[in-house]
Amino acid sequence: MYPVRDPIGRGVPDLGQATPAPVGYPLDIEAAFAVNERSFTMCATPPTPTTAAGPTRERILDVAEALFAERGLAGTSVRDISTHVGVTPASLYNHFSGKQALYEAVLDRGIRPLRELMEQLAHREQTVDAADEIIGAIVQHLGQHPRLPRLIQHEALTGGTQLSRLARAWIRPLMAVGIAEMKRRPESPWEPEEFPLVIAAWAQLVFGHFTLGSLLLDETLDEDPLSRPGLERQIRFLRKVARVLMQPEETPR
Repeated sequence: MYPVRDPIGRGVPDLGQATPAPVGYPLDIEAAFAVNERSFTMCATPPTPTTAAGPTRERILDVAEALFAERGLAGTSVRDISTHVGVTPASLYNHFSGKQALYEAVLDRGIRPLRELMEQLAHREQTVDAADEIIGAIVQHLGQHPRLPRLIQHEALTGGTQLSRLARAWIRPLMAVGIAEMKRRPESPWEPEEFPLVIAAWAQLVFGHFTLGSLLLDETLDEDPLSRPGLERQIRFLRKVARVLMQPEETPR
């Protein structure tokens, strides 16, 4: 475990060399999560050949994601990251041209798969099973990168210098895909002007589990929100919420 602390003071578990499951990979909670008492790691899907630099690059991204989530881009130095990774700054520059490039790579690794999952849903038949599969895959992906929502929250709360770029390059496109999917549903109970509000509320539900879950649910449910049972519970909850949100209004008699 590397010595990074999360905002409420607990150690952030070392996720090792786990890599995201391929987009569209069928959700299998039992196979996906290996859990100890207070932390989790994603079990590796069948490994793919990597270069010797691959594990180091992923390790750098893992540490950078944790530090950016805690301190923001401005509060994190290349030396901070290299020290926690256990490499020299010069070695880090062999993988990334600078701190900004590393920050962008963290966002790309974390957010691009979410957008691709949403785009998959847009090209599939609108069924409950399809929506359930995408919801599970989204939570599974964020389970591999639980600090990503905190990184975004930190930027929003502090009005960081990257906020505008983050919104323009990543959040707006993600919102646009969700709004487009709602437009495909003529039976939706929501008015078109409400679509952005629904998608924003949905994003807060999903991301909020990873930013505030430990604070709100640890004591209430006596269960780590990031453990396998905690993530399973959240997937079931989000699937139920999705059904309620998209349930057609009853026609008045």
